[in-house]
Amino acid sequence: MTKIHLKLHPFTLSSLKIREGKSDIINQSTCLTTLIYTASGEGNLLKGGRLFPITEGKSYIISEECVLTSTSSNLLTVYSISWEKDLEDLSFLLSVALADQQPAKLVPLWESALKTQTGGSISERCRFQSTVWSILSFLTDHTEVDEIEETKKMITNNISNPYSIEKLADKAKMNPTSFIRAFKKRVGMTPKEYLIEERMRSAKVLMLQNKGITTKDVSMSIGVQDEFYFSRLFKQKVGLPPSIFMKRSKQRIAVVSQVLLQDHLLSLGIQPVAAPAYPSIFPSTNGLPRYLEKELEGTVLLNAENMFQPEEILKTQPDHIIKTPLHNGEIQSVLLSHQQKVQHISLKTQWNEYLREIASLTGQESRVDSIEKEVSLLELKVKDEICPMTRKGKWAVIWIREGEIRLYGMRDHACLDLLYQKLGFDPHPDLPNNGYRIVSVKELAELNANKLLILWSHEKDVWKVVRNKEWKKIKAVENKEVYYPNSFEWDPWGPLGRKNMLINFAVTLQNSKLIF
Repeated sequence: MTKIHLKLHPFTLSSLKIREGKSDIINQSTCLTTLIYTASGEGNLLKGGRLFPITEGKSYIISEECVLTSTSSNLLTVYSISWEKDLEDLSFLLSVALADQQPAKLVPLWESALKTQTGGSISERCRFQSTVWSILSFLTDHTEVDEIEETKKMITNNISNPYSIEKLADKAKMNPTSFIRAFKKRVGMTPKEYLIEERMRSAKVLMLQNKGITTKDVSMSIGVQDEFYFSRLFKQKVGLPPSIFMKRSKQRIAVVSQVLLQDHLLSLGIQPVAAPAYPSIFPSTNGLPRYLEKELEGTVLLNAENMFQPEEILKTQPDHIIKTPLHNGEIQSVLLSHQQKVQHISLKTQWNEYLREIASLTGQESRVDSIEKEVSLLELKVKDEICPMTRKGKWAVIWIREGEIRLYGMRDHACLDLLYQKLGFDPHPDLPNNGYRIVSVKELAELNANKLLILWSHEKDVWKVVRNKEWKKIKAVENKEVYYPNSFEWDPWGPLGRKNMLINFAVTLQNSKLIF
């Protein structure tokens, strides 16, 4: 009898499906290395105290315990391969750049491998090993997209280097013409435009995070030898000269809050050196609403979803720290030795109360009246535009969350105050006076509101509620007066957020009616 000796690697495959807001632990065993592939959805990977966004089609190598959190309204689906860390012939995977691959190509392979993983016959074990190696082959096969991504990383990580199209094309293993075309298709701009954008972004970081730095120092640090050319370029791209930009951070202010108070500071002409962000809520824009992302380039973003790290705040060398009470009564003990820098602000119920107090702390009181007037005029304009929709009927505002429905009151919340007090929405008389209360679909039907506005709600949660048999008994549903706008960035607690919400409010609301 012929003996067959198979060198079979002890791969272990698994799949995970994670609902929005939920988490799972990856690689709990310290003796394993794990490769994960994102088949659908998006989320964040907490690894070594740092948060990394994960997106569809990408793979990641993990050699320590990590927490994977879904930020996707659809299920986050992840496949994984694990193997023992001491397998030398697999160590090459730790140093190669993994390729982006479309789920349509890889998911059938993953599913095939999962089916044959537990097979006991030689044939099944061979098919399993073959399929795993096919997956690894695809994930280590650099595509044109990967070459472009590698080129982007090279530019970003070595921003001061001189670059030519020929050099970049050579790095991407393409001829210059094909490279420019492929780069623009992938990135949305030419390599030269991308280099300029990255240099301007780096310039902002340098100017904000380095006390006393000169325009010449900044220019040289980003690879622009001519200081005057840099100044012209910066003004062209950013809209103001470097000298004026640096004055925005002359008062070096850090914001330690779960409220986006940077909105108020920016409206007063001040850019904070550090400010809060929410990476799981806004994963594609560095943890910020889109209207703040560009404005805060150069600012250190503090993860407001976790406890603030005092060391991260203090390394920005703030002259002042604006701090509000934090959730769960957090006390930043390290800041206690810097109390002379901390300016405490109580939580407010009105957006302009924050504006006025921050303006007083920063000596910008003269700007407040014009900011309030601009916002007030915009509110009046929107009120007139939506008057035909709001003048008849009693409104209720709800937030449909996973497992609960919040029915909001009429006041003491910036968004509800805006709707009911400024924009002319007529509240149902049985709403809570303030705050919110949790209700069932049946209780919502009994409220008898004939107009319903659904805010901040994910589609999967909305459609789950809509399928409830009591939903059709809601008067607003019978009247076909249910509105479900895209409101995830509606944050009217600051002047910029308020204006951003109002600018397209009428059109957004009119086009958001749900048809059942």
